[in-house]
Amino acid sequence: MANLSTLESALSRAGGTVTAFLEHLVGEPIDARERSQRPTRAEASNSLRVAEGHPLIFRTAALRGRTSGRAYVYAETVLVPSRVPATVRERLESSVDPIGRILEEEEIVITRISLPGPEPRVTPVTPEMDADIADHLLARTYRVDADGSPLMVITEWFLASLRAYLPSP
Repeated sequence: MANLSTLESALSRAGGTVTAFLEHLVGEPIDARERSQRPTRAEASNSLRVAEGHPLIFRTAALRGRTSGRAYVYAETVLVPSRVPATVRERLESSVDPIGRILEEEEIVITRISLPGPEPRVTPVTPEMDADIADHLLARTYRVDADGSPLMVITEWFLASLRAYLPSP
């Protein structure tokens, strides 16, 4: 639990993106690996404030150290493609850049709104990951807004591999 509160505290103090936070914490560039993206549709009730059936993109990625190859975060994102520039959509499909880096480099100013979830002990099924998602330090869900409009909902699992980088309580 001490590592959980240390991680939560560090994240709450960090300005900027999770990508920038991780790069600073672990001392290496972060890439989005084991990415997958697929089209989906909005449900009737959703926190993205889009109509039922609105086209969305469901994306999964492991945020890994470029040098070490170590997985630090597993993330699932539901994105409203009509609310982001084409350059963002293209980079999400074709590059290993994490969402945070893309938004920063495209100069999209964002705010985060915490949302409930994920349910305690609920972990995604990720056979392509070589990290144990069930052994995570922190899981959280939030909405990313730009100019007052919801762009995406992200759920992140901060993996136990981060434990070595956190200061002792």
